[in-house]
Amino acid sequence: MGLQILTPHAESELRAIAAPLVAACPDMRQSARDTAAALLRKHNLSHLDPDQVYLNRFDAAQSSPRTFSGWQHLDPPVQSFTLPQLVMHRFDVHDQDNSDLLSYLTGFYSNGPGPGFYDEHNEIRLEPQAVLEDFWQIDFSTQFHHRLQAFWQKHAEHFRVLAKVNFLAKVIEMCAADSSTALAHLVRRVATALTGLDIASPTLEQLQAVVPPAAGYRVCTFDIGGHVASDFLRIVLEDGSQLLYTPGETEALHFFPTRQDLYWWVLNNTNEAENRTRFMAHFPLSSRAQKDDRLGLNHLIDLLFFNWGGDDHKCLNQLDSTLSGDAFSHLRDAAHQRMIDDAQFALRSNADLRKQLWIGYLKAFGQVAGPMAAVDWPIALAVVGAGLADMGLNIDQAVNGHTTSERQAGVTGAIFAAIDTLFNAAMLAGAVGVGDEQMLIDPQVPEGDTLATPEEEVACATPAEIETWVPEPFRPVDQHDLLAPFETNIILSAEPGSGGQEGIYLQNGKFYALIDERPFEVRFVQQMGIWVVIDPQNPYSFYRNLPIRMTADGQWQPLQRSGLQGGGLPRKLLGAWGRRSDAPAVQPLPATPYEIPSETRPLLEAAANAPGEGRALSGIMGSLDPQVEASYRAFRASRDALATDAVGYLENVIPPARPAIPTLPRDASAKLTIRSLYQNSGGLVIGESHSGLGSKQFLIDNMPVLKREKIKVLYVEHFMTDFHQADLDVFNRSGKMPAQLSTYVNNLDEGHGVDLASRYSFRNVLIAAQKSGIRIQSIDCMASYRQAWANPPSAVIRQQMMNFYAHEIIEADQAVRGPSRWVALMGNSHASDFEGVRGVSELQGAISLRVEDIEVGLPGGIGADPGLAAIDEAMEVRRVQSDLRLQVPIKAAKPASEELSVMLRHTGAFTFESTDGQLQLVHRSRTCGLVSTPIVQEGERFHIRRPEWPWISERRLASLREMRTLLEQHGLRYVLT
Repeated sequence: MGLQILTPHAESELRAIAAPLVAACPDMRQSARDTAAALLRKHNLSHLDPDQVYLNRFDAAQSSPRTFSGWQHLDPPVQSFTLPQLVMHRFDVHDQDNSDLLSYLTGFYSNGPGPGFYDEHNEIRLEPQAVLEDFWQIDFSTQFHHRLQAFWQKHAEHFRVLAKVNFLAKVIEMCAADSSTALAHLVRRVATALTGLDIASPTLEQLQAVVPPAAGYRVCTFDIGGHVASDFLRIVLEDGSQLLYTPGETEALHFFPTRQDLYWWVLNNTNEAENRTRFMAHFPLSSRAQKDDRLGLNHLIDLLFFNWGGDDHKCLNQLDSTLSGDAFSHLRDAAHQRMIDDAQFALRSNADLRKQLWIGYLKAFGQVAGPMAAVDWPIALAVVGAGLADMGLNIDQAVNGHTTSERQAGVTGAIFAAIDTLFNAAMLAGAVGVGDEQMLIDPQVPEGDTLATPEEEVACATPAEIETWVPEPFRPVDQHDLLAPFETNIILSAEPGSGGQEGIYLQNGKFYALIDERPFEVRFVQQMGIWVVIDPQNPYSFYRNLPIRMTADGQWQPLQRSGLQGGGLPRKLLGAWGRRSDAPAVQPLPATPYEIPSETRPLLEAAANAPGEGRALSGIMGSLDPQVEASYRAFRASRDALATDAVGYLENVIPPARPAIPTLPRDASAKLTIRSLYQNSGGLVIGESHSGLGSKQFLIDNMPVLKREKIKVLYVEHFMTDFHQADLDVFNRSGKMPAQLSTYVNNLDEGHGVDLASRYSFRNVLIAAQKSGIRIQSIDCMASYRQAWANPPSAVIRQQMMNFYAHEIIEADQAVRGPSRWVALMGNSHASDFEGVRGVSELQGAISLRVEDIEVGLPGGIGADPGLAAIDEAMEVRRVQSDLRLQVPIKAAKPASEELSVMLRHTGAFTFESTDGQLQLVHRSRTCGLVSTPIVQEGERFHIRRPEWPWISERRLASLREMRTLLEQHGLRYVLT
């Protein structure tokens, strides 16, 4: 049984309400920018870009007859806001009280923060006092709240209907993936319980119906320490198992047989900077804030990890609120309240300022600077079908920026894709499933969601595995070692109980507790009702924490970490730190006649892994070592054989029929694009410029979508079957990248100008594929890749050899390991026909997609490929063209040539440098000096020690990319050097 196809009338009705809803949804950032532009027009400055107009605040000023304000500033500003940011934040209370002095220490300039002079050369002739008065007239906060009110009055019912459509689309997607499982049957039952829809086709009237949950299904909120997710639905079944619905995520439905499994899922989705950012996007902005003893959400998530070996955590679903009415009415009302709360948290109205003036309260100007990144686009739209990626919420997109029209197009496309799912006959047929419940197999819990694991995963982890995966602060140790990092040198003189509780001391404004007669600094956590030992060098961070309890004899002692005491540490628990259960080994492919013989590979390893030995390999130069020279001859023999066979094959091959190329709207969502590309083809060949980022972005951001569409293999250029596949197989199985492969991938990125700290790199393509269970297979060999010729046979010999070899490997892989859907990443000249050489897409009967980077701000999208002409080193015009072209607006990764001091000229700018083998984080501080902070590498992880930044200090991070992400989330700006 399953949901059937809607009527065409219903489809058109749904599309008709979706587009206006997205267009009308208030966008705080764009509204602020529009207001800023109107201000500039009022003051005859309409030629200026609001985002390039800065209000700078200074500590000192010197008089100047040449400036508009009468003042100049020789030191960098202590505070800087763009005009749209100022519209949202307003001037502070001190400015309101002293508006006549504003022009003395504040002013508008075309330059933001950074060293330099601020005078007539970069001054904007706009008086701060005039803008302050304009703000009282405009009252942007009140205007925005009125827009919110108008939106919900007009679109509330449409929002609820689309929320139900999105939920049903996710149900169909999950059931279509494998309708024979009991999990699919369970999801269908839950969908019926929440929507009232049975096997009959849902009409528009049924979608509009208000339906309370059926008996036996308790619909609840999801919370952590009382912070309630604004768009999660948690359905608790009679046996205690739970189904969690997380709109906006590719995998939106998660089944948990036990509370332990839910706890495990939370840990697995918050153990890195990026996945935690996505997770926290489902909570209101106010959840980030801390008030008295009530911790913010980020700190509470840190506390969850103390008990990472245990069965549960008391902070998880502390409220456990039951929803009695229609589930989708709740999602609508929660989204409505979320938008109001976020605006209330982020904006300052006239009423707020009047109240602050009356009570003399000075509010910090930058209080909400960090969370503001999350209001780039209304997160509430996730409920009606927009994926988080469609809203530009990943850190690279947020930093690089998207225009409002691009976001609206992407979000509308995502919602249309959800509607399309209800009309997709193939998916609906797959979602129907079997009718006999006796035929159903046991529920299959999504990978990573459960601790139910094979026998080898229950075995104890080795010390080496623990050291590899578990960050040092979380490793199982005895009590003495557990307490050692928290020791203080304080001598307590306060009285016991002076901290308001037995055994708690209050001294110099800090709280202490005695453990084994030694004083430790502590903080009270209201949500847990306990005291927690904190790092005295980093007192505002809970990354390193130790909850304590009072024993029966009145002594404070650390809480025991459940599951980490006695015996050994089960290997399965390492999943909280990124380890995945080993995938089953695949059957090896037969060796090809073109691979370097195994006994010769050690001698050619250096030449295979790095360029530079081309003259020796080609025979132009020789080696005095007879063994080395013999290895060079072996290479040339393999090269010549491959070249001969490739040319002969390509001259005579009759390629398979090409699949029909889908016609897609230019603004089609990634999900719709991928689904359409695989409707008539089992393979997709992505062509790229190797230094481009858009192709890597498409793969990395959509790897979960590819997994959902049952893509099993990623075929990659640059990697050689004879030198890299063995290491790739290890990585495929374990997620652990062998050192030699890791070095090669780093060199590959650097060689093509791809920043190692970028989210979109070759390395991260591999990591994303492995995490999604997509196997990585090399399609090059040394003979095809190194191309060492004294006299190349032709200008296209590389294309001929690689395309033929890739074809042979793909055919063998599909034959030996079973047919499956696949995606391939390679250079543009290999994807499709190039100067008469058939491309891999033609040889495999697949579709080719050329991905092209374009400037941020230009409209991206997909369409027929018009081709691209380029001039090579010989001044010859060479043209590439695929079936389709995807244009991706993305910031180019071009190395800069300036000195570091010039490149990091703005306050908050940072980069990574290596000095004498020591990695350094270099940033421009508030005092305008360049500050270098050593980066410590601990196994696979990196961290810095900088107590001034408690949100990152000593936090173990999986990569420099993750470190960059966390720094950018807190307002710093990365500069590629």
